[in-house]
Amino acid sequence: MGKTMFLQFFLGLFLVVLAPLSVAADASAEAKKSVDLLNNTLIDVMKDAKKLGYQGRYKKLEPVVRQVFEFEAVSQIALGNHWKKLDKEQKTAFIAKLTDLSIATYAAQFNGYSGEEFKYDSAQEMRSDRVLLRYFLNSPDDEKPIKFEYIVNQFNGQWHIINIIVDGISDLALKKAQYTSVIDREGFDSLLNKLSQKIADYSSNNATSG
Repeated sequence: MGKTMFLQFFLGLFLVVLAPLSVAADASAEAKKSVDLLNNTLIDVMKDAKKLGYQGRYKKLEPVVRQVFEFEAVSQIALGNHWKKLDKEQKTAFIAKLTDLSIATYAAQFNGYSGEEFKYDSAQEMRSDRVLLRYFLNSPDDEKPIKFEYIVNQFNGQWHIINIIVDGISDLALKKAQYTSVIDREGFDSLLNKLSQKIADYSSNNATSG
């Protein structure tokens, strides 16, 4: 093989090797936009937490949370085999309730600011349409930063969060364990009622304190 042909072969191989890495990098960059939008909004809400109050925080977070999460996929995973047994109306009701609960939880828990800051760490491709993004939440009050891992999946060309793992604890795994247990013991309607009560508790507990 001549020098020119060898060089062409090597460059061709090099490009083939690099191609998947480039795709992965592009995927991570697109997925990162969704996570950054959520994290930046959370910090903004925290900075104005007292001024906004609970309802103000909810209102500011709502469009962003709806945009960056794929709640139908989250609902399906969280309910496991029970999902297949629900009719269309029940599925729609659960997705709506889970969405409201997620917004309410953020509004209730991110209710103050002490210099916190999200820092991007790294990305890991899980499969062609799914990436894991690692961030750290740094706070002057904490000796050790909190690790946030976001699993972001592509749906119809758009990247949406389907799970958040905080210091090794999977939010989706907790939901699945809790929700399926309630359905097993008490039924689907009881689960909806419990989620509604949790949303109401967040609202009433923050009514006077912000």
